Amino acid sequence: MSDKGKIFFGLAIFVILVTFPFWGRLSAGDALPDRAELEYPADEEACVEDTPFMRASHMDLLNQWRDELVRDGNLEEYVSELDGRTYPRSLTKTCLSCHEDRDAFCTRCHDYADVQPTCWECHTTPGGGV
Repeated sequence: MSDKGKIFFGLAIFVILVTFPFWGRLSAGDALPDRAELEYPADEEACVEDTPFMRASHMDLLNQWRDELVRDGNLEEYVSELDGRTYPRSLTKTCLSCHEDRDAFCTRCHDYADVQPTCWECHTTPGGGV
């Protein structure tokens, strides 16, 4: 008459399966670092925007540049909200002029975040590599 045991057993299995990624990772003992270990440029010159903005929104900025430059034909330079300096709307002329080593910076962070950006379908890295 009472199915409490079956219900409890089913709920226990459900909770175990749903929480497995969390406790499975903890029991493995190899916790991920807070962020990817990146090699930053040697010079301390500021980026086009501040670090928190670039960490969170660089992909939005690059997509905006692409849309404005390639799709809309807007050849005006980007004006930084950080300090009012101007920059070409260009991954290779702006970003890669400081972050030259794609593997030590871009790829390492994108691998850590498990994202596959489409930048490299059109752009090449300095030195001609893809």
